[in-house]
Amino acid sequence: MGTPEENKALAQRFMDALSAGDVATAASCFDPSNYYSNAHAANLADTWERMKARRRNPALSDVTQEHVALVADGDRVVNHTRMIGTHTGELFGMPATGRGVRFAVMDVVRIEDGQIVEHWGLVDLPSLQAQLAATG
Repeated sequence: MGTPEENKALAQRFMDALSAGDVATAASCFDPSNYYSNAHAANLADTWERMKARRRNPALSDVTQEHVALVADGDRVVNHTRMIGTHTGELFGMPATGRGVRFAVMDVVRIEDGQIVEHWGLVDLPSLQAQLAATG
């Protein structure tokens, strides 16, 4: 098992690569034969396909990420990110509103033998849905 600092460095490398569009480096952070995403209820290949589909038909545009905290304990790394964007596509059955939205995302990854093998994710859906439904 890597140290918490090594595990944080791996999670950061993945996030940096994904943000830069460097799919090869992002993919190298995972053990594809042992990976499972609880957030997507899928293995690595199916998770990537779902992520690519969302990028092809995004519900939010002009998205920026503000990384709030990256914390490691043992084999787990927690990433807290604040997402900011504009609702420009269908989301939760609601047509685009053009509204700006701001919401929190929490991701937890488990690392084994220097590679990410498990993922959990949480989006602050109540806050996001309230912003989309707001009037005025």
